[in-house]
Amino acid sequence: MSTPAQLGDGIGQVMQSAIARTRNYFESEYGIDVAAVDSGTGDLESLTLLDMTAIIGIGGRFNLQIAFSFQDDLINTLSQRMTEDFKVQPDEIEMYREAAAGDVVNTIVGHCTGDLPQWNHQGISMTPPIILERAKTIGCMKNAMFFTQGLSTAFGRMNISLLGPRELFYTHLDDAK
Repeated sequence: MSTPAQLGDGIGQVMQSAIARTRNYFESEYGIDVAAVDSGTGDLESLTLLDMTAIIGIGGRFNLQIAFSFQDDLINTLSQRMTEDFKVQPDEIEMYREAAAGDVVNTIVGHCTGDLPQWNHQGISMTPPIILERAKTIGCMKNAMFFTQGLSTAFGRMNISLLGPRELFYTHLDDAK
């Protein structure tokens, strides 16, 4: 069994990978520059969500949820760029916004698994994304905490949050910035 210090280090590795993969994906696919602006930790009840949030669960060495929360302008820009080659009907816009959020999270988290070789020998599982629009909180997990990194683009802000049991967050999370 891993010690809390090792688990905390794992949280830092996951966040570093998520930030790097987000920057790379946004810049290479959409020409959107991403800058890290702030970070924080806290009890899950105090986590602030933006306009649209996509959540994926990962399992393996330990279980964790990763939430990508987007401001409307950013998710609208991503959706428009993903669908620019075909005509989107007005009644399909919301569907494509949600699909864009899910696709972004699937792609980034999928690429993150390659950055975590110490997890791969046990296998890493991923759940399908859950999309929340205009939600204020994430469902109740007992004794849960979060670590959030805020990112800024010319099209709006997004937050990447790692959610899990308190014991995963014991050590220094400043290394992930």
